[in-house]
Amino acid sequence: MIAPGAPISDTHGVELPSRYEIRVVTADLADSISALSYYSHFFESPTWSAIYEGRQAREALRAYHACKPFYQMPETSAKNGLSYCIWDKEFVFKRSESAAKGGVCSWDDFDVDDPDLEVDAQRKLHDALDFPIVGFGLSYDKYVPGDPKGWEAAASALPMNAPIDTYFKAHDPRPAGSWEPTAPGQVIERVGSGTREGYHGQGLMKGLARFIMLEMKSRGFRAIQINCGAPQVHHVWTNPPKPFRGSTIGAFANWIFEIEQDGKKVRPFEKAGLPNFFLVWTELLG
Repeated sequence: MIAPGAPISDTHGVELPSRYEIRVVTADLADSISALSYYSHFFESPTWSAIYEGRQAREALRAYHACKPFYQMPETSAKNGLSYCIWDKEFVFKRSESAAKGGVCSWDDFDVDDPDLEVDAQRKLHDALDFPIVGFGLSYDKYVPGDPKGWEAAASALPMNAPIDTYFKAHDPRPAGSWEPTAPGQVIERVGSGTREGYHGQGLMKGLARFIMLEMKSRGFRAIQINCGAPQVHHVWTNPPKPFRGSTIGAFANWIFEIEQDGKKVRPFEKAGLPNFFLVWTELLG
């Protein structure tokens, strides 16, 4: 039976509509969170859904399988106690067996090499997410990233993230040593966020983000860093509740970014549905 993560003891005044509650992501939710994260990435992101059009299901499932070791690392999302999800207490299950178990993720039942995998793919993969998690915010302590091999697996599953990360590192205007953590418990790095299809427009992303800011402050962290593309996410993290302060450290221009490939200039992100990715630094002042 799937358990709804772990309860939180203090919402820090953040209120969601009564049917929802914030829970800590726990190890038993690893596959569900991973699948929902990659569903959000490949099907719901205006940037990545456009870039991977026609092969989204295959790429999502490959990432899901490749990153299972990553999600089992004690330092990362499912086990570090720094990641949170939103649970819908009135969720309507598609299958009775899912309801009996409190939720089921059936992505392991798909054959990545099925020639018909991409036919009606979004519906099939969404229906296989038959559990009540409807939003998530995944994080890790930047000073304690964990096994490099796990991160290599995650990077290989999402290879187009690499140019963005490289760009932000190369163009970071902050002086070296001015912001990096020198010990655990100082800086949070976000590694994923999303709101499930059909649940937008209810303030869930904003509420969860505000809770994470306040919770991390209560634990002694001084800042949160997040890479995001959605304008709504960028707005929330650059306009945190006072006295916190959010700043845009850099912007990656999707449509004009060029690399050289086989002696030619190509724009790998020109199909992206959004113009930019942003690197945001939110200081937990006060």
